[in-house]
Amino acid sequence: MKSIYNIVFISSLLLLGLSACRKDLLNQNPTTTPSSETFWVDENDALAALMANYSIFRPCFDRDYHFDGHGDYLKVYNTGAAPISLTVNSPMNYGSGASAMYRALYGSIFSSNFVIENTNARLLPVAKTDAVKQTLETIVAEAKLLRAIAYFRLISLWGDVPYFYKSAPAPAEADTVRRMPIAQLKDSIMADLNYAVDKLPNKGAAIGRAGKPAALAFRGKFQLYWGSWKKNGWPELDGFVQSAADAKSAYTAAAADFKRVINDFGIKMFRNGDPGSWGELGKADVLPNYYYMFIPSTGNLSQDEEMVMVLTHGGVGTKQSEEYQRVWTGPLVSLGQNQAIPRYELADRYQSTVTGDFLPKMVQLDPVKNPAARTTANSAVNPESYRNRDYRMK
Repeated sequence: MKSIYNIVFISSLLLLGLSACRKDLLNQNPTTTPSSETFWVDENDALAALMANYSIFRPCFDRDYHFDGHGDYLKVYNTGAAPISLTVNSPMNYGSGASAMYRALYGSIFSSNFVIENTNARLLPVAKTDAVKQTLETIVAEAKLLRAIAYFRLISLWGDVPYFYKSAPAPAEADTVRRMPIAQLKDSIMADLNYAVDKLPNKGAAIGRAGKPAALAFRGKFQLYWGSWKKNGWPELDGFVQSAADAKSAYTAAAADFKRVINDFGIKMFRNGDPGSWGELGKADVLPNYYYMFIPSTGNLSQDEEMVMVLTHGGVGTKQSEEYQRVWTGPLVSLGQNQAIPRYELADRYQSTVTGDFLPKMVQLDPVKNPAARTTANSAVNPESYRNRDYRMK
């Protein structure tokens, strides 16, 4: 009897072992995170990857006003919680901010490459309908536009830079890649912009997504950039060839693109470009239309039509918010820190609203040392000096 029990027991173990065996048990796709084998199934996956691309792209550009701090008209005391700090007005310590910008731009480029590669290789060849194909081509066009803009920023700051078109280059390639001459980079950027112009819809698929006007506007801007350097030369950049003919061609192409943006898509300026009534200096009972751009309900008759391209932000607590109130307002406004303050010299760049001519330059007077500073004609601290310069100078 004992032998029979042993035989039954051993047989049961063998059956259990055989039934528990599973082919490729340790070679399965992950069930808690997406993988390249399970993620790229349909256009929804491509859209999700594109949204990630926008998320990586946005921090590279959402503090562009910091660049003005390196000029003559804006004092930047603090960059706050900026995702990429381009430093404050200081003649030193620019390296960390520049390095962060460089890395972030390439991060956005690799994200664009990831979307482009996988959509082209995995989804477009098996698109079942024309509608699905068009959706996928739009996604690729948006990713190419973001890639073009990122490379545009890179060459604006560094001239010749490495060019990557793969999402995951081989380590040897990444370690040994050389800077590509800017003329070749220009051709690659233009190819991306041309594809975006051809494939993007007249209006973005959603707020925060690019449409054809955005691609045309950036192509025109890039042509202006290229034409300017071709006209004036770039002696600091080895191998750059100045050419008046190339400059003229670029300017002509830019004008054509901008004309299409203005005329072909029904884009209207905020409140049709009407500045509204200015009222009296120092009073707030009558405010120009410019004011209504900065309140939650703008009363903008054209809604979002005046926006050529926008980047959306999250609300409080999302870690995807902007900081305009903190940056541009003072301590009398909640959380205002005056991180960025326009200098009085900026007012000199505005022409008279009466004559259209530039007014005499204002002078800087210290009211502590000069009691008459606030009433002296053309003093920078005299409110009357700002009268009739611009509708926004209340």
